[in-house]
Order: sequence, then C-alpha cells, then structure tokens
Amino acid sequence: MERQDILKVDFAALRTLQYVHDLGSFSKAAHRLGQNQSTVSYTVARLRKVFDDPLFVREGNGVAATDRCRVIVAHAAKFLEEFQGVARRQTFDPATAQGLVTVSCNHYERVTILPRLIQQLRRLAPGIRLRVLSSSAVGEEQLKRGECDILLGPVQISGEHMYKRKVRTDRYVCIMDRDNPFTETRFDFDAYQSANHAVITYVGNWRPFYLDALEARGGVIRKVIELSEYGDLEGYITGTDLIATVPNEIAEMFSDRIARLPLPFDVSLEVDLYWTMRTHQSAMQKWVRELIAADVSETATANKSA
Repeated sequence: MERQDILKVDFAALRTLQYVHDLGSFSKAAHRLGQNQSTVSYTVARLRKVFDDPLFVREGNGVAATDRCRVIVAHAAKFLEEFQGVARRQTFDPATAQGLVTVSCNHYERVTILPRLIQQLRRLAPGIRLRVLSSSAVGEEQLKRGECDILLGPVQISGEHMYKRKVRTDRYVCIMDRDNPFTETRFDFDAYQSANHAVITYVGNWRPFYLDALEARGGVIRKVIELSEYGDLEGYITGTDLIATVPNEIAEMFSDRIARLPLPFDVSLEVDLYWTMRTHQSAMQKWVRELIAADVSETATANKSA
C-alpha cells in the first residue's frame, strides 16, 4: 500500500475518523456528520493509505477499530480539542455577542435549570442561541465528540482535559396523592417497601441513585408503573395508591393534590456541569457557564430562605 504524507490529513478527515471510531459504523457516522456514506468511506480509505493501517475491520453489522486506529483517534481528539480552544476569539460582550451554545441534559435539568438560563440569555445576551440535546445515556460521547459544549447531569465522567463544576445538590423525596393513607401513618422504611411504586427508569443505562441506595440496604419495592421521565407523573399518581420517589426540586412543581414526605433513607442528587478543552478558553462559553452556576446558586439560596 502506498503511504501518503501525514501533513495532507486535514481536520475534517480526523473528525470523520473519530465519528466512525466512536459510533462503530460508517453509515451512523455519515448520518451524524450530514454526509453521504460514500464520502465517509472515501475519507477512511485515504486515511488508510496515510497511516498504512486498515483502521477498521468488519464486525457483525458494524466495524471495529484496530489498535493503531484507537491510538490515532485518542491523539486526534486531544489535538482537535486544543486547536479549537486556541482558535476561538477571546473578546466578548454579552449584549452584542452572536453565537451558539449547545447543552446536553435530561428532563430534570430541562425543568429546573434551563428556564432561568433562557430568561437570562434573552435579557442579557439576545444574540446567543441555545440548542438543547437529550443526553440520555450518551452525554459523555456527545461532549467528547464536540456535539455539545456543556453537559449537565448527575453523571460521573473523567478524562484528560475534562472540566467539572458542581452546580446543584438536591435530595430525593416521596410523593403521593394527598389522600393516600401513608400521609396519616408513620412512613418508615418498611412502609416504603410495602407501597406500590411508580418508578422513573429513564432511557439508557443510567438509573436513579435511590434505587442503588435501596438495594444496598437490602430493600425491595414493587414497581407497578415504570416511566421514562417525570412528565405526567402527577396525573398518574393523583387518585391512586401509587407513590413515587423524585428529586425535591421536581416535587415542588406539583400541585397541592400531591403530598410530599421525606424519603425514609437519605439520598442526595448532585448535578455537575462538564466541558472540555475545546470550549475552556472561549469567553462566550465561560460566561454562559458562570451564568448557569450563578443562577442555580441564587435559586438554591432563595429556596432555603423561603
């Protein structure tokens, strides 16, 4: 195989290589990049000549990266992150700024954090556009591939040039119809296990922390209803014997038809803000990150004094 000059490799080609590597599929990478599959195949073929390596081999319905490909992608991802960070302009005036910020998060962050952020952006920086992605179980991959600028959620991720800031600590509570008999009796650990539960299971592999804490105590609950998000939870619980375990910030949004009781075992929910080297030096991105952190801090202080 004729080996070509490494200096002929451009940023777009390295980004394509990263997507095929992360998604394990030429077609999925093409769809995510907005390209034809033939374009992706041509790019990979060119890189095979440059690196003198097959890079990918067929495996089932997808492709698997070679050892050399994994090394190349690791270095390329770091290089692309650093270069994009250096290339960004640093002067920034919120009132006149024009730009796009992409945030990946799930239902909890969308209803407890984003409303205030949107209000502040419209008031202070009307030229900044906000795009919101659903992180589900792929938020880390979205962030590392550069599909989002900020990842918000109760997740634990790490890596070189990965930055993290805690923005909120919440606690789980139990909610139920206000006429539920449990509101008039001692609601302890045994009572909690004997109840019929509506459980939010989410999408993907992430699950609520309280379930792990429950199992660590040797507890078991009856999952009568399983839902993917909090959405219409109040309507499902009202007039029934169901109870649900939700973050306190979510519980406070329900009407007075819903009673709220302490969870019989203490479990916290910590929401962190993640970003990478690509946006670390960006004045606009830094301003938005500070805005999120400040708004959440002010909201938490207001709630404690209420």
